[in-house]
Amino acid sequence: MILLSSAQTAYVISLVLASLVLIALVILLIFENHYRKKHIRELTYLKLRHQCEINDFLLLNNYHINIDDSNIGLIDHVVISNKYIIIINDFAISGVLKGDFTSDNLLNYSKEGASIISNPLNYNINLTKRLSLFNDLIQDFLKGLVVVNNDTEILVDNMSNQFKIVKLKDLPKTIKAFDKENVKNLSEDGVVKFINYLNERNK
Repeated sequence: MILLSSAQTAYVISLVLASLVLIALVILLIFENHYRKKHIRELTYLKLRHQCEINDFLLLNNYHINIDDSNIGLIDHVVISNKYIIIINDFAISGVLKGDFTSDNLLNYSKEGASIISNPLNYNINLTKRLSLFNDLIQDFLKGLVVVNNDTEILVDNMSNQFKIVKLKDLPKTIKAFDKENVKNLSEDGVVKFINYLNERNK
């Protein structure tokens, strides 16, 4: 039987406790990443709500519009700032997202392997085009953002200033940058008409 000194016993206990804490942190990190991937819409909403409250922007959520005769598009969030109406959709995408802004598809490299996914930017582009057809607001007043998980590496070339893919953590500063652009403010009548249009089609 090996007897440990008080110092050795304290060292072993500290080592065991440190190991348990490390294991707990790893489990917590895995759980947090899993939660963020599964609940990106709720997390995006919370971040947008905070951003809109401190900047006095208007936040709308969950609208449907007809893209064409057979397809209905979902708008997850709409932020109305002083300068732009921003159409935002969330996608639970992780890993590496690679391709070109103008492509129909993008490559997604994740733990499950490589896959081809429909370019989510095209979804937002089609939504904004459709919205601009039924409003006095010209399309330049509409921005489109696709929000993906924070663990995504975005390698999409040639993204425009009007349509972007951003990580969830970068969403507030992206919206803030839009509102600092040197363009004229939105007209109040145009904004009211836009909101009425959305509400009429979501009764």
